[in-house]
Amino acid sequence: MEEREVLSEGAPRILDPGGTPMLSEEQWGAVRSLAGRGMGTKAIARQLGLTPKTVRKYRRQGGRPPYQRACPAQEALERHHGGYLEERVTAVNWCAQVLLQELQARGYTGSYDAVKRWVAPRREAQRCLEEATVRFETGPGRQAQVDWGSTAVAIGGELVRVHLFVMTLGFSRRMFVRAYPNERLAALVDGHERAFAHFGGRTDEILYDNPRTIVEQRDRAGKHIEWNPHFRDFADYAGFHPKLCRPYRARTKGKVESGVKYVKRNALIGRSFASFEALNDWLLEWALTIADRRVHGTTHEVPAERFARETLTVLNGQVPFRIERSPQRWVSRDCLVNFEANRYSVPWRLVGEAVDVAVIGHELHIVHAGARVARHALCPGKYQLIRDPEHFAGLLRAAAAATPASAPLLAGRFELPEVEVRDLSVYEAAAKGGAR
Repeated sequence: MEEREVLSEGAPRILDPGGTPMLSEEQWGAVRSLAGRGMGTKAIARQLGLTPKTVRKYRRQGGRPPYQRACPAQEALERHHGGYLEERVTAVNWCAQVLLQELQARGYTGSYDAVKRWVAPRREAQRCLEEATVRFETGPGRQAQVDWGSTAVAIGGELVRVHLFVMTLGFSRRMFVRAYPNERLAALVDGHERAFAHFGGRTDEILYDNPRTIVEQRDRAGKHIEWNPHFRDFADYAGFHPKLCRPYRARTKGKVESGVKYVKRNALIGRSFASFEALNDWLLEWALTIADRRVHGTTHEVPAERFARETLTVLNGQVPFRIERSPQRWVSRDCLVNFEANRYSVPWRLVGEAVDVAVIGHELHIVHAGARVARHALCPGKYQLIRDPEHFAGLLRAAAAATPASAPLLAGRFELPEVEVRDLSVYEAAAKGGAR
């Protein structure tokens, strides 16, 4: 039999699970209407014949919840196993099926649905707790946030996938953006150093997600972190403290997350570029003339003006931190070396020689005998030919200067075989002799 409460007027009211009388839709509508006119809780209760507790509860929760009849199986589950469930529910990640198996081992004979109904509101409460984010504001010069974003951009008439390095200063919200062909460690370090030069200094700490270029392994609580040793060396060299978001909670660095979206939706949408360099020139101009000059939606200030109050640590005279990969390549006869499905030119005098190929930032450096002999912008596509005309200068003159038939070609690397020169009459006689 349903539990009832008799109010002062003698009208019975059905109680909700919390012990408060349930209101009808008409009663809740009246409470909402009177509250909208500025009437207080006690005045509404007196006018409608309700208790102040009932009015206060419905106003606080902002609506009338549906009535739920008490379930005997649910009550029995809570009464006999509630304590055990509370201890185990987080350990099994709110999995009702696992809890049912454990309860059955303890003698539980109830249904899976009862366990699932017990878990559902607790799982939802945990989900809301995990999604809730407290905005974290930092003081001048304390923190910057870094993230990557990728998008397709029209470059040279073709759609090319580019990777956007974005650094946002936590206090002023000034941004630095640069496009790279990949998100490798060399590009990450180059982006940092260019950002430091752009801002005129660095913050005390920088917040990241958990990419492999920064952290190789960590536990969920963040107590044990195995940093990428090269990146850790760079952070120590530059003098900042790297921090990581909790796994699967990238929104912790929401300042730069929204900055990446802003770049895609404002700086790049509907635009095309003649080259990768033209793209980066535009991103720098856009950051200075548009992103830095807008009124920020959170701070309600112009980032360039708020930046005047930043207190960055200046890096005076610090030489660039070098992270290189140096695989060896052989120079082909067409004065090219292959690297990651593209071909890059080198000076023709090195045909047949072994050279070292090093990726430094967004550039490909080619080194021979300890000296750099060629430098190219790293090509973002595949099967491309990247040539520097200077590498072929003098090649034809050198070939023409080798007048003797046996003279060496290309600095003694390849020699032409001797060819016997005959009079044309010899070939004519041979042709007649072979006629049928």
